Amino acid sequence: MTAAALPSRTQLSLTVLAWGLGLGVLGDVMLRTAPWGLNLSLWICGLMVAGVWLVRRYRLPVSADFPWLAISVVLCAIAFVRRDARALRLIDLAALVGLLSLTALAAQGGRIRLRGVSTYLVATCLACAHAWFGSPRLLFGGDIAWNEVQGPGRAQHLRSVVIGLAVAAPLLVVFGGLFVSADATFADFVQSVHVNVTSLTQHVFFTALIGGITAGALRGACLSSPEPAGVGERATSPGLRFLSAATALGALDLLFLIFVALQMRWLFGGVAVIAETAGLTVAEYARRGFFELVTASALVLPVLLVADWASLRETARERQVFRALAALLVAMVGVLLASALQRMLLYVATFGLTELRLYTTALMVWLAGVFAWFVWTVLRDRRTRFAFGALAHALAVLGALHLANPDALIARVNTSHVTAMPLDVAYLAGTLSADAVPVLLDRLPQLTPEEQASVARHLLERWGTARPSDWRSWNWSAGRARRLIAARWPLGARDPTPHRF
Repeated sequence: MTAAALPSRTQLSLTVLAWGLGLGVLGDVMLRTAPWGLNLSLWICGLMVAGVWLVRRYRLPVSADFPWLAISVVLCAIAFVRRDARALRLIDLAALVGLLSLTALAAQGGRIRLRGVSTYLVATCLACAHAWFGSPRLLFGGDIAWNEVQGPGRAQHLRSVVIGLAVAAPLLVVFGGLFVSADATFADFVQSVHVNVTSLTQHVFFTALIGGITAGALRGACLSSPEPAGVGERATSPGLRFLSAATALGALDLLFLIFVALQMRWLFGGVAVIAETAGLTVAEYARRGFFELVTASALVLPVLLVADWASLRETARERQVFRALAALLVAMVGVLLASALQRMLLYVATFGLTELRLYTTALMVWLAGVFAWFVWTVLRDRRTRFAFGALAHALAVLGALHLANPDALIARVNTSHVTAMPLDVAYLAGTLSADAVPVLLDRLPQLTPEEQASVARHLLERWGTARPSDWRSWNWSAGRARRLIAARWPLGARDPTPHRF
């Protein structure tokens, strides 16, 4: 497409501004109600409609990654309608931010695959910067040639309209006052028309805020350079000598080896260590050092990536030594992750499952997969494939969490009576989201009378209403929970003590 056939930057900028204003109004109507559910899903879908329309209307040079990224954004937005778990929604929101940032990069023509981790980080930072600071640049930074938009004739017409309104205002006041005094019906009509200044100010503020962020984000995606400077380019290596990098990795390997050797029995001893250690409980064994092990394992990944980027390996022998040192460190991390997972399983078998335990386990699964992918790509001189594979693995773990339905899984595990602790009814029925309600109702006959009473009381308090307070917060799980509760305890036939079965 020739440059002459391209639409003017002013026309595209005005269209972006119009979409931003429209989505700002939609956001003010939808997003002011929390918790987010159907409202956020609809708004994100509206944002993607705007993006796709702009791409097709102005034939923007998007990359081949744009379609599947746009579909991923929509699927991630729809997840807010499907599940009710709060922790899962926070993860979905973080995934949305990342996917929208990469979609903006793809809209500029940037490729997502075969890029480094820095590409994803820089793209996210740039997208956030465009969202917050793009609107002033759109309005006052030269994107819109206002002299082309206004023109001398239009400016004169606008000035004439303003003068006419100024002349008419006092006349309207005078004749309106006379009509109010002359007719009671007209007086009632005038009194019924009142403006809530506080509410109007809030609507204007939220519309401007959401619209400004949206217009800035669309400007970054549609009006920035086809490939932002520095994005996707691997930063120049500082040229760290191989001996320095090998020494650092060797020292880390030695530290991990000593720790694993000294702690091997403690790391994998399980019940035997608990039985042989005076005063040691299952909780103390499982918790002692658990999060430290997971944190240490997570920190090793950036260390290895930086070491691979920064060090010089000029000979085949140097490359082999580096791979051996890095692979040994990955193996030690695997030992730590296996120990942490074994402790987690022991803790769950004794005390039950919680959101923190479940999502920490999901993090360990993701780390294990990423380290395996690191060995397969980076240590085989295929570093450009690593970032995309890590992203794909993260999305796969997130998809598995949605399929597993975390809160329902927690309720199913804890009501199976495999733990040694009493059932925490207040947590299951009073804290977990609507996703857990079907499981709790299904397992209700298996509980003790006291547990049944407590579960029924919590469920009726939280989900006993026929419908949510605001349709914008609706999601499928909450709606299903209310229907099941209403079917089990009809509103007109509820006993004051609903725990009697």
